[in-house]
Amino acid sequence: MTVVVLLALSGVGIASAASITVKDDTNQTLTLDKPAQRVISLAPSLTEIVFAIGAGDKLVGAIDYSDYPAAALKVPRIGSNQRLDLERIAALKPDLVLVWHRGNALREVEKLRTLGIPMFYIEAQDIADLPGVMQRLGVLLGVGPSADEAAQRFRHRHDKLRSTYAGRKPLRVFYQIGDKPLLTINDRQIISDVIRLCGGINVFGKEPMTVPQLSTESVIAADPDVIFTARKSDGDPAAKRADANSRLTSWQTYPGMMAVKNRQLWMVSGDEISRHGPRILDAAEAVCAVLEGARR
Repeated sequence: MTVVVLLALSGVGIASAASITVKDDTNQTLTLDKPAQRVISLAPSLTEIVFAIGAGDKLVGAIDYSDYPAAALKVPRIGSNQRLDLERIAALKPDLVLVWHRGNALREVEKLRTLGIPMFYIEAQDIADLPGVMQRLGVLLGVGPSADEAAQRFRHRHDKLRSTYAGRKPLRVFYQIGDKPLLTINDRQIISDVIRLCGGINVFGKEPMTVPQLSTESVIAADPDVIFTARKSDGDPAAKRADANSRLTSWQTYPGMMAVKNRQLWMVSGDEISRHGPRILDAAEAVCAVLEGARR
C-alpha cells in the first residue's frame, strides 16, 4: 500500500499543525490532526505489529489473546473478537482503534463505530503486504522511522527466504486445522502463502471456501508429500514431528500415504503461522526447513 502523508498548515503567524492522512485496506481515507497517542488493537496480530514498530507504549487496550510480546500481557483487555466491551473502550478514551477487517465480528465493529472514535481497517492478504501495514501504522502512530526500519528488516528476511527456495522441487502439502470436522485452508489464506514461499503446493488450494471441510478419503486421494498442523505456541518456532497426542495421529492408519510412509507429519507453532504479524517469517523458516528435509 502507498503511504500518503499530507501536511496541512494552519494557524496565525508561525504556529502550525500537521495532519496525517492514510488510506486503509477498505480504501477509506483516515485523517488525524496529530499522531495517535491512545490506541486500541482489535487483533493479536495488530498488537504484535504495534510493538514491532516501537509503539507499544501507545496501546491502552487490546482484545483477548494479545499475548506477544510479554509486554502485551500488561495492556488492558477490552473483550474478544466476537464481543467488545464498549463501556470499557469508551472509558479508555482512545484516539484510534485498529480493526482487523473481516477478522472482527461485524456487529461488534458497527456498535463500536457509534462511539465516534477514528477507526483504521487492516487486512493483509499475504506476507508481502505486512511491511506496508507496518509503515502505515508508523505514520498514524508517529513512529515512522522505527516502523520503516522494522519493515525493511521484514522485507529483507522475506526476500532472503524467497530467493533461497525459489526453483526448489515442488512438494504437495496438506495443512490440517481441525480434525472433527476435518478442515484445511485454501490459497487465499496466508498460511498458503507460507507454503508457497517454501516451494510447496497446497493440495486443497483451489477449493472455493477459505476454510474447506474435507473427507478423509479426499486427503488420501490427494496423497500429500507432507502434512502440517498447528501446535500450541511454546516460544520455539521450530517444527516438531507429530506426536501421539496430535490431531495427525489418525493418519498413521494409512501407511500407503506418501507423508505417512516418509514420516512427514509435522506440527508448527500455531500463533506464528496463523497471525498476520512479524513472527510469520519464523513459521516460514520452520516450514521451509521441513520441506527441504523432505526433498532429501
